[in-house]
Amino acid sequence: MPGCCLGAVVIFFGPRVMLALAWFFTGWYRAFSSTLIALLGFVFLPWTSLAWMFVFFHHHGDIGDGWVLLLVAGALADLSTYGGSHVARRRRVYVYRD
Repeated sequence: MPGCCLGAVVIFFGPRVMLALAWFFTGWYRAFSSTLIALLGFVFLPWTSLAWMFVFFHHHGDIGDGWVLLLVAGALADLSTYGGSHVARRRRVYVYRD
């Protein structure tokens, strides 16, 4: 199924490519208090970093009015990539034992 592999690659690299483009071509990296936090967000929490940049620049960092839900959705998307790989690995091991 090449579509699944392509989808996985896009989901994994998509937010990181968008963060890199924002870093090189705009001043969106200013949404973070330090470059280290921006780099850690790039590596470990790319969806949350994108959500935070959107809230920071379009709504001046105000997470009221439901914008906190966007940050929670970004965090859940990031955490699901880590948890989903563990579940898939456990299923794969279970199948090979039969």
